[in-house]
Amino acid sequence: MGQEREESLGFYEMLWDCDHCDTRGLLAKSQRYCASCGAPQNPDKRYFPEDGQAQRVDGHVYEGADRTCPACSAPQSAKATNCTHCGSVLDDAAEVRGVVGDAAHLAQTPRRERRRIWPFVLGGLGVLGLLVWFQCVRSQQAQVTVVGHKWQRSIAVEEFNERQEEAWRNEVPVGAGFPVCRERERSTRQVEDGEDCTTMRRDKKDGTFEQVKKCKPRYRAEPVMDSWCRFTARRWKQIDEVQAAGAGLSPTWPSGLPAADAPATLGTRRQGKQTETLTLEFGAHGSCDVRDAVWRKYKDGQAVQLEVRASSGAVVCGAL
Repeated sequence: MGQEREESLGFYEMLWDCDHCDTRGLLAKSQRYCASCGAPQNPDKRYFPEDGQAQRVDGHVYEGADRTCPACSAPQSAKATNCTHCGSVLDDAAEVRGVVGDAAHLAQTPRRERRRIWPFVLGGLGVLGLLVWFQCVRSQQAQVTVVGHKWQRSIAVEEFNERQEEAWRNEVPVGAGFPVCRERERSTRQVEDGEDCTTMRRDKKDGTFEQVKKCKPRYRAEPVMDSWCRFTARRWKQIDEVQAAGAGLSPTWPSGLPAADAPATLGTRRQGKQTETLTLEFGAHGSCDVRDAVWRKYKDGQAVQLEVRASSGAVVCGAL
């Protein structure tokens, strides 16, 4: 992905208003003193001009932010060693404050409203989280009785045969027969397709601002094509599942099934994956599917202290 680029569109004069005679729209770089009364410029009163009214400063060389004279508060160039208004030495003079961001943009941002709504949002989320914990998560110790052991076992039945399958060309297995392929979109890739640009004004704090254009690459999705193939392959595939279920501590596997090691010849069947589910019953306190060691740990009719949900009384299975 491309990087954001930044382009300078030139330097322009900031404006300021005189504190003493209320003269407005003075040029912050060219007019360091009021043209009407001679009062020094107050850098805190600088602002951006309205759109279309900015005066460009051609050939401007940026030397650094202005400093405020500690004696008369007049703004002075970063290169100056003495104040041009009162002659005071500018050692350790503080840098003037700049205008943060573009004034036009700041005027559209309702900061106070955003700050006011966040406490309510956070408070609502906190109350919701407390209710969820109280109703669904909170637990306590209780005496419950094991009322039964249940079990269920199943064995898959697989058959070896020729089967029609589909896959991408690079996924077609070796030895597959009669592949027929067609072009199809497999994914997409991002391709650069121009730029999205915005302009902003950056106070340089020397009486000027820089017009800056920021551009981010724009992308479009372009399809990536590949070959999607239909082919014939010889595979084992599950065609059935045989189950056995019951109660007590002596579970059994289903019987009457083909051998698990049957040869891979067309039409042959074999035993496949075996699965087992062991369940402890707690009557009104629910049930839990558990491991064999936990299942055999308890006896029917045994009373035990277990962790249960405070709201429903159901046993917390993860604590067994």
